[in-house]
Amino acid sequence: MPERKPLPDQAARDLIERRLDLNLLVEAGAGSGKTESLARRMAAGIAAGAYEIEGMAAVTFTRKAAAELRGRFQIALEKRLAEETDATRRDRIRQALSRLERLFAGTIHAFCAHLLRERPVEAGVAPGFSELDETADAEHREWAWRLYLDRERAAGSPVLRDLMDAGVTPPDLDGAFRTVCTYAEVEFPPGEGMAPDPAPAWHALDRFWTALNGCLLRPIDPATTCPIQKKMRGFAGSLRVADRSRPRVLADLLAEWEGGLKATQKWWHPSPKEKKAAAEKVEALVARFQDETVTPYLAAWRQHVYRLAMTLLCGGRDFAAKARAHAVALNYGDLLERAARLLREKSAVRTALQLKYRWLFVDEFQDTDPIQAEVIFLLAAAGATERDWTRVSLRPGALFIVGDPKQSIYRFRRADIDTYTRVRQVIETTGGQVVELTTSFRAVPALCEWANGVFPHFFPEAATPQQPAYSGLDPDPNREKGDPGATGLRILDIPETGLRADVVAAEAEAIARFIHQAVIGGAGRWGDFLILTRKKKQLPVYARALEALQIPMEMSGGAAFAESDGVRVLASLLRALSDPGDTTALVGVLRGPLFGLSDEALFRHREAGFRFLLTSPLPDEASGPVVEALRALQVMFRWTRTLPAPAATERVLEETGLLAMAATATLGGGEAGNLLHAVDRVRQITEAGGSLADAAAALEEDIESTEIDAVPLEPGRRDVVRIMNLHKAKGLEASVVFLADHFGGVKARADIRILRDGRRAVGYLPITRPFGEWGRHLLAEPAGWADHEAAELAYVTAEEHRLLYVAATRARELLVISRCGATGGRATRPWEPLTPYLKDAPILTVRSPVAVPALELGDLGAEARMAAQAARDEKRTQAAAASWRVESVTGTAHRGGRPDERPEPERSREPDTGMAWGHLIHALLEHASRAPHADRPHLERLARWFTMEQPELRAVIPDALEVIGRVMASDLWQRAMAAEERLVEVPFAVKVPGNGGPATILHGIIDLAFRTADGWELVDYKTDQVDVESLVGLYGDQVRQYAKHWAALTGAPVKYAGLYSVREGQVTRNLMEE
Repeated sequence: MPERKPLPDQAARDLIERRLDLNLLVEAGAGSGKTESLARRMAAGIAAGAYEIEGMAAVTFTRKAAAELRGRFQIALEKRLAEETDATRRDRIRQALSRLERLFAGTIHAFCAHLLRERPVEAGVAPGFSELDETADAEHREWAWRLYLDRERAAGSPVLRDLMDAGVTPPDLDGAFRTVCTYAEVEFPPGEGMAPDPAPAWHALDRFWTALNGCLLRPIDPATTCPIQKKMRGFAGSLRVADRSRPRVLADLLAEWEGGLKATQKWWHPSPKEKKAAAEKVEALVARFQDETVTPYLAAWRQHVYRLAMTLLCGGRDFAAKARAHAVALNYGDLLERAARLLREKSAVRTALQLKYRWLFVDEFQDTDPIQAEVIFLLAAAGATERDWTRVSLRPGALFIVGDPKQSIYRFRRADIDTYTRVRQVIETTGGQVVELTTSFRAVPALCEWANGVFPHFFPEAATPQQPAYSGLDPDPNREKGDPGATGLRILDIPETGLRADVVAAEAEAIARFIHQAVIGGAGRWGDFLILTRKKKQLPVYARALEALQIPMEMSGGAAFAESDGVRVLASLLRALSDPGDTTALVGVLRGPLFGLSDEALFRHREAGFRFLLTSPLPDEASGPVVEALRALQVMFRWTRTLPAPAATERVLEETGLLAMAATATLGGGEAGNLLHAVDRVRQITEAGGSLADAAAALEEDIESTEIDAVPLEPGRRDVVRIMNLHKAKGLEASVVFLADHFGGVKARADIRILRDGRRAVGYLPITRPFGEWGRHLLAEPAGWADHEAAELAYVTAEEHRLLYVAATRARELLVISRCGATGGRATRPWEPLTPYLKDAPILTVRSPVAVPALELGDLGAEARMAAQAARDEKRTQAAAASWRVESVTGTAHRGGRPDERPEPERSREPDTGMAWGHLIHALLEHASRAPHADRPHLERLARWFTMEQPELRAVIPDALEVIGRVMASDLWQRAMAAEERLVEVPFAVKVPGNGGPATILHGIIDLAFRTADGWELVDYKTDQVDVESLVGLYGDQVRQYAKHWAALTGAPVKYAGLYSVREGQVTRNLMEE
């Protein structure tokens, strides 16, 4: 085996495992083993005795990452144990492995919840608080917002009234309310904007309009292409009917003249010599009107509306927070904020928690937010007095952070690159060190070289506030370069077509064909391929293309749940079942895919005098497809009234065959997964106190949303093609990665600006009304928003460059980037910035399509379902038959000895307290055997403890102690205490073949076993009130069984096996000789 070459960053990797006294921030490039370095650091600390597993806490970005880290940590420990030769270090590792469950490994939210549950009183939270996940939090937030608005409306709120007068409705504020709640710790000052005086603006508008019309030499031609003239044609009617008593009308009219408006020369003057001057005159007139009237008036008006809106929004946010407190529920933001406040304000609590969590390990730190950083740094601090986390002194070796600032891509979810930079500074100024890992174990050398040639153009040489400096990727020197014909970079050329939808469909088909040909040709597995898009809108197109070729796939982040036909059918059915009087919903179900009844059949049914009601009885003699469908629906309706809603929904899916058809229709099982997700949604709503009608309404809302992810039928399958949008690909990799959806980019825009100064955070955002997919109409904005927007756009643009880096570094062997020459209209091309660096890349070869036989759906009829159920019942019956049985040695011995045939032995007149007496004697003898030096007072205290729950035995404790004393004075006891090996109360179990039936697991407990030079001696204590010979008759076979199986288990001879009557103080003869 060739000697391994040293890694370019080997010194950094050695430092991670050796300098356990240093606080480290590891900046690890894509594929360089961030999580592995974290696990190895943890294992190294355990082996060195620097860490104890109970004092360690590992914080990850997701629950899945936490499970992966725990597994890697265990593997790292086991590997060190196999390689370690030092006995002390091996013992430390063994102890850590045996107590692995004591390690905290979870998300930052789970960690904060853990801290709050440890100290609920000091944190000011109820001990039994519930945690709201993102879905539950969104539902609670929306409910609280609607309730708050209703109360404000009922109270005659002047703010709400003025907002309505300004043309802003409560639904217009839904998005802004979501934003201010996401940034719960941020102040949003409403400003002091007041409504501007409209009179001067009206006069200016009239003068402008008159002057503009004076520039026309003739009426506007309907065919004009001049933007200003087209604006004039619509504006004339609006101005004519405008209500001049309403300020919002003036604002709407002035907004028509915002933006850059150009005059087309030929439409303003017929003379070639005069048309330029005429157009310039018009443009100057418009520009002057904009500068003098439109811009200043609208700025003042929007600041006025912003003050009203933000006052209402902050009031709603406070109301929602109080509603959560009343419900004893905390969302993710509450968990972080309460934990940070607990550590910041309660120094005694912080000290105690610092002693408990002495070593903190944080993964994927590049996407942290300020509150997360505060929690981590206050716990890692050397003291508990400093309340500003940026000024704390860190305990040496208490903090180990891993991240890659080049992969910080979650600014829209509170990730803050400024916070990361601040953390970097704190680590360095408090004696810590920043370490870089550059060796990529993921990408082939060709892809590393390409990335190093591209991304210095997107990242600065020296870090800026918005962007870290670029650090190159070093290929693993021990990895083969790979086949140039199958690795590296490729271009997927998409044919130019007229419609963007056709481009996406053609691209999806080409990708599916390439994957199909590669796998069928033996060049890979389905799980080797990953399809990435910038947005999730088009993901279902790629999923359908893969399913058309029967390629198993798993889609994450797409809107397939909303587009699921099965979920739509189920939602409609539940709506009809939840309200038996809703004839419209019922008719919709009858006409839909479940029954497919024609309008003619429904009409004939109604003409026959029947009603479309689930509660309307149907005569026994009635027949026909509509009647049969209604009878089936009435059965389902009864289920919803007699079963819990989730159980009724599952039975409906089984009865209708919806789930079976969805599961067999495609190899990916996406449709079936969506249906099961719908059942979970029903369960979630009903467990929260909702009805079936509420669950149906929630499903319908989910269908209208694009935020609900599709759920695969079998989550976690490995051998499937994965499809997802780029933000879902965090930490993922694949042998072949496609950067798809050439026109599916996102235009950079600033939605919010947060300014942080120490503990204080101030936020500003525009309030807009959405229209179309990405359009928005500006309703309000704070003073100075233009400057805030420009500053934020610099951060957003920098993050777009980081997204490119993440996309380009997912591939292990082959990266395929789509390219299309079509214009795509105004669509943004997400991979366009990479085009200049694709000049030398070969074109991906995709052969002609191949014919794939259609999937054959099985028979889903009633008879087929009954036959399948019968087959399942038969298998279940066979599986339920006993394949083994359990029996004690005592039972076997008694059955073999036929105790029923013996005469009842004569009992003595000594104390008899039944089985409890026997248990007490056995417990005392066991303790005395394990502690030979125990004296009578010690045994008496122990006896009182044993009899705590059986006070009737207290009276016989002296008798028990006398018995124990006689046993301990016997020759047998002395011989046992002097034996080289002694075992007490030894349980055992053996498997013995059955006599024509199932095997038997034979088990028993040997009271005393000790080994002498001649072999093992086995003794069974008996407390029965019978003579010794009677004991032999009752239990002789049992002891002989013990001896037989003991010899087989130990491989050593049994010299003696007998009984000891503790009441008589006598040992039986050796029963092995009989």
